[in-house]
Amino acid sequence: MTDTQGMVRLNLDLSPELNQILEELAQKIGGSKSDVVRQAITLMQIMITAKEQTKKLGITEADEVIVSEIITPLEAEPKAHPLETFIEKFGAWEDDRTTEEIIQDIYDSCTNSNSEYIL
Repeated sequence: MTDTQGMVRLNLDLSPELNQILEELAQKIGGSKSDVVRQAITLMQIMITAKEQTKKLGITEADEVIVSEIITPLEAEPKAHPLETFIEKFGAWEDDRTTEEIIQDIYDSCTNSNSEYIL
């Protein structure tokens, strides 16, 4: 694709190894590295669409026997809130008192323990 009007320029950081692979792929398809990336995006789009339709994508031999199934990356699972992790580890809080009752108990215990030392 030589018409750059309306195109978006993208800067991409790659390891030297990935850059080498990209150059080799570009040479094999007789195109540019940009062509390889565009085709890779198209293939990824096909894979995601197939997954959304509960289909599978595979590579077949000439006799149509599937030799490789292409697996799409798993969707990122949201991280649990630290409080949820705490509850999973230590169990739910079993105190049915309200916050005000707990604070009052703490206040009373401090007052009672201090009053024991008053002569």
